[in-house]
Amino acid sequence: MSHEKWDDDKIEQLLSNVPKIHDHRSKDDVLQRLEDEGVFDDEETNIIKKKKLNWIPFTISAAAIILFAVLVPSFMKELNQTSEVSEESLKIESTEDISKSEEEASELMDNRAMMTMDAVNLSTAVYPDELEGKTIFQLGLASDAADSVPVTVLIPNERIMEDFGKIKPTGVDLYNKYASLFNESAIGFAEYHPYVGEITEQKQQVVHTLPNNPPYDAGSAGPAMYEASLADSFGYYYEEAVLLDETGAPFVFSEVGMPSKALQLKQQYNYFRHTQADGSEYLTPNFRLTFGTVEEAILGMKEENNDIYQSVIIDGADFDLSVSGDIVIVTFTEQLDLMNYDQQDAMQMIEGILLTAANFNMQVQFNNLVQSEWQGFNFTQPLPMPVAANEISYDTVLQ
Repeated sequence: MSHEKWDDDKIEQLLSNVPKIHDHRSKDDVLQRLEDEGVFDDEETNIIKKKKLNWIPFTISAAAIILFAVLVPSFMKELNQTSEVSEESLKIESTEDISKSEEEASELMDNRAMMTMDAVNLSTAVYPDELEGKTIFQLGLASDAADSVPVTVLIPNERIMEDFGKIKPTGVDLYNKYASLFNESAIGFAEYHPYVGEITEQKQQVVHTLPNNPPYDAGSAGPAMYEASLADSFGYYYEEAVLLDETGAPFVFSEVGMPSKALQLKQQYNYFRHTQADGSEYLTPNFRLTFGTVEEAILGMKEENNDIYQSVIIDGADFDLSVSGDIVIVTFTEQLDLMNYDQQDAMQMIEGILLTAANFNMQVQFNNLVQSEWQGFNFTQPLPMPVAANEISYDTVLQ
C-alpha cells in the first residue's frame, strides 16, 4: 500500500477521470431491488449510522486532550502560587496561634496556681469561727532548741461528751485526759508529756505538785523550758501556775535556789518562726521575751537576735504602725503584692502579726496591700483576732 499523502485536489482529479456510468432503470425498480436485497434492514442501518457517527467522539476526545494540554499547565501554575500563598498564610496564622496559645496557657497556669493556693488553706492559727462544735486543747511541746512550741488541737465535742459526759471540761480535765494520749513523736517532737507529779486546779490557777528531783530541774535550760511549756499548755485557761513540792510548799529549783512564785501564764509576746529538725515550721514566742506595748512587740518582729527564731516579716515589707482604740493599723510603706512572695511565708507574716496583737487583745487592720482579699482574709476591714497558734490535726496526734 502506498504511503503517499492524498489531498482533496488529487481526489477530485481522480474522480473526474472515472468513466461515467448510466443506469436506465426507474427509481422504483432500483428501490425495489435494494429492498429485495435487504439493504434497509435495521441492523445494517444501525451499522451505517454508527460508522457515520464514529468520528464525532474521536473529534471531541481530541479537542478535549488539546484543551487539557493547554489549560493544565496554567492551572497548575496558578494552583502552586495559591498553595504557596496559603502555606505562607498558614505559617503566619500558625505562629500567631501558637503565640496566642502560649500566652493563654501561661495565663491559665498562673490562674490555676492562684486558685490552687487559695484552695489550699495555709493558715495555722485558730480563729473564733472554727470553734463551733469543737473544744480547744493546747500543749507546749519540747522543741529541738530546748524551748516550748505551742500547739493546738480542736477536739470534736462528740469525743468530749464521750470522755467527760459534759461539753465544757476545765483545762486541767483536758490535760489529765489527753496529755498521755497525745502522740508527740507523730509530729517530730520528743516525748515530754504528761508532766510528772500531779496537775490540779484552784479557781484561776493550775497547780502542779512536783516530786523530788523532777526532770525539769536539770541544767539551766530545764526550768525555763518547763515554765514556757506550762504557759503554752495552760495559758488559754488560767491566769497563773503554782508549783508545789510534795509537802505543799512552793517548789525550789536547784538552779534558782529559792521558792517558786506564782507563774504568770498570760504574757505579751511577739511571734517568730521556729523550724524543727524535720523541716516543720511553727510560730512561737522568741525565748519568751515580753513587751510593754503592741507597737514595741510588732516592730520588734523585724529584728533577729539569735539563730533559733527567724523573723516572719518578709523582705521588702516595711511598714508603719498606729493604734486606734483596740485596732492596730499596719500600713506598708510601699504597696505590697502578697502573690510576689512564697505564700506560706506571706501567711506566717500576717498571722505572726495577728497573734502578737492578740496577746494585747487587739485586732489588726492591714493597709496598702494589692490584694483586698486573700486566703480567706478580707483586708478592707480589721481581721479577726486568733485565739491560738499552730493547729495540729486531731486525727494526727490523738487516737
